[in-house]
Amino acid sequence: MLIMIAAAMLVLAGCGQSANETAAGGESSGEWPKVLRIGSLPMEDGELSRGADQFAKDLGEYLGIEVETFQGEDYNMMIEAMRSKKIDLTTYGPFGYIIAAERSNAKLLAAMNNGPGTEGTSVIIVPKDSPVQKVEELKGKNFLFADPASTTGHLYPRATLMKQLNLANDEIPEFFGNVSFSGGHDKSLLAIANGDADGAATCSQCIEMIGGAGLINPEDVRVIAESDPIPGGGALAYRGDLPQDLVDKMREFALSYADKNPAYFEGLGAKGFFPAEDSDFDGVREVAEMLEMSPEEMLAN
Repeated sequence: MLIMIAAAMLVLAGCGQSANETAAGGESSGEWPKVLRIGSLPMEDGELSRGADQFAKDLGEYLGIEVETFQGEDYNMMIEAMRSKKIDLTTYGPFGYIIAAERSNAKLLAAMNNGPGTEGTSVIIVPKDSPVQKVEELKGKNFLFADPASTTGHLYPRATLMKQLNLANDEIPEFFGNVSFSGGHDKSLLAIANGDADGAATCSQCIEMIGGAGLINPEDVRVIAESDPIPGGGALAYRGDLPQDLVDKMREFALSYADKNPAYFEGLGAKGFFPAEDSDFDGVREVAEMLEMSPEEMLAN
């Protein structure tokens, strides 16, 4: 499911020959782009960032073309970058993927998770010493979501709050004293562990994953609520007009990467990339419809 902190989030770098030029050449002539540029969301942990660099290096060697990396800012940037053909490949969270598929011609290459039949959840967390024991007791408190387009850091926990508090979607901000976006799961967890926020939403695997990176002590946060299971997984997606033989080669690389570099996935709370279909994300689409928010409204929050 991962997941929005995945270090393989891929964004086009803004240097060298433009992606529009290389991709257009590949699309019209069947030739591959001369440069494939991939990148990652900012991470507090340097080890995860180094994992993204290694992924790019290994992919370039496998494809036999130059691969460049760039660090993006958020999911919205990557969705827009794919729409404007400035991005070739990225790992989205499930909700980010369904928006990108709708508006940016994103196509599914593979899913990052723990294998067929595995599902994750999102959780509502508070500092370990907080007197809060259930979500109702967060009324009037400061609350953090991760990113507007995050499935486990916004979409599913928002639905969980609606269900447990018996509130409409537009009533969620009024329930809390303040609602904001931290910019990432790691930042939300750091805020809770340090007592800088009263509550936050994150992925169930993120507590141990971020803890394993040494950023927090997992015992400094406490779970008070959990979402329904989340289908799909982190979506490794490509721009839909890339040459098919390049797509086939990238999929071949992704599906075998766990054998080459299992440590990469251990740092991300997954076991590898696995075959996936667009329909695997229909459950996420159903939750998005329940929230009655357009992609534009969700991303603008």
